[in-house]
Amino acid sequence: MTSHGFLGALYVALCAAMIAWDILMAGRIAQLRRTPRAFQAITGIAGLLLVPALVVAYTAQSLLYGRAILLVAWLWPFTALLFVMQTVYALARRMVTPLLGFPLLVYNTVIATVAVTKFVITRGQSPAEFGLALNAAQASMLGTFFGTPALWNPIYLQVPIFAPSLPARWGFTRLARVALAGTAIAMTALVIVELPGAYEGIRSYAAHSRDQLQEHPEGDFTIGLKIFPDLRSGPPPLAIDYDLALADTLNVGAISIVVDPEAARGVALDSLARSIEETRADSTIIIVALGYPKKGDKEIKQSREAYTVARLKDIDRVARRLKPDYLIPAVDPFEEGTRVLGDQTPQYWIDYFTRAARVAHYIYPRIKVAVPISSYGTRDSTLYAWAARRGSPIDVMGFSLLAGFDGARSLDTHMRVAQRWMRMYPNPKEHWVFAAGGYPLVHGEQNQERAIWGVLAWATAETPIKGLVVYEAGDYYTVRGLRAPAGRLRPATGAILRAETGLRSSAQ
Repeated sequence: MTSHGFLGALYVALCAAMIAWDILMAGRIAQLRRTPRAFQAITGIAGLLLVPALVVAYTAQSLLYGRAILLVAWLWPFTALLFVMQTVYALARRMVTPLLGFPLLVYNTVIATVAVTKFVITRGQSPAEFGLALNAAQASMLGTFFGTPALWNPIYLQVPIFAPSLPARWGFTRLARVALAGTAIAMTALVIVELPGAYEGIRSYAAHSRDQLQEHPEGDFTIGLKIFPDLRSGPPPLAIDYDLALADTLNVGAISIVVDPEAARGVALDSLARSIEETRADSTIIIVALGYPKKGDKEIKQSREAYTVARLKDIDRVARRLKPDYLIPAVDPFEEGTRVLGDQTPQYWIDYFTRAARVAHYIYPRIKVAVPISSYGTRDSTLYAWAARRGSPIDVMGFSLLAGFDGARSLDTHMRVAQRWMRMYPNPKEHWVFAAGGYPLVHGEQNQERAIWGVLAWATAETPIKGLVVYEAGDYYTVRGLRAPAGRLRPATGAILRAETGLRSSAQ
């Protein structure tokens, strides 16, 4: 298990304990007649709604369920506010010691503020800067446990805690209260520590609102769109309808698809091939990236060679059935790959990409095999240097340029590093930006637009870069799409349309 895997499991265990505590506390308070009726009502309703509200908070952020759930999306912020009211009531009536009550009040207030902020964002409105910064700070805190998925996975939430307004019956209960209070204090402290950096991160996007795209009179720059969720089976019918329609509306020149090994065979692969047939006939560039299996860490630990051979067979099937123009044999090896498989050496990935390129070129010599770069550290530098040299079997170099926990600051750093690497070679190979985007539910929809526009401006100014793929068409299991769960198109869609119009005008 990776360090994030262990910390994530610990966090989930803590959340489960908090939920159990809240339900137990609500039941006890509801049974005591001497407890004020208003306090009983607030605690009982909040305890009853907690689990449904958590489920709604997660499912409402997916296009697959959002339209059915969005009508009750208010349930999570409403429930979080009830927890704040319960804590305030307990403190005001001196039903809980201030030493315990005030930390719980701050903790619950943070959760409620973030819940309301996200609700405002889902309605297409701009929240207050403080709420947005607190939202970003909470995501950074969750990133301590879960890594970068805390930016785009809506399942990572904080669970509010009832103020313990009843005396503890046993020593174990008293110890549990101290532990829960200590956990709440620690999480609140982590959020507050992240708050100054979160403010800077939110404000860092503003500089990109003034960026200008570079003209391409030769028409040699392509804007693409990543469609469908990462596929472990055939593409969902809703995704086919929505994403292909959006690609047509934006008139993009390329579509990108991530196929996990579970979907790289049989009926799922045939279904995917049929869904993109019309797009292929329209001369749209097809980019296919191979993802990672659900239990990839166990597979590679059992036998690294067996895992590699299995992925090469997946590449064989994908190349034969989908016939992509660009093939990425592994998504972001030193970021997503490390998260799923654990640390693998640059030499392992060099060997893997060499063998993958050999398989793909044997099946269809015209397929361009690409290596994606995403972490911009020493290991990615080694992989880039190998792939970029003329003797390597790699045809295309690619960058992933997504915003980070610190907003556009790390994004700007990565663009400078990528620029330096490209200029090390006098006649560089073809380059792409295979992933560009932001996180609308964490940093706001306007900042998502600025992140995409900033990367577009940078990419169009770099001669080796021939295209950019926007991540991604819609919110399915990741909240970073152009289409929100209600079906509404986010402002970033307009930025892409402007970019397409400007590039086409310069090419005429």
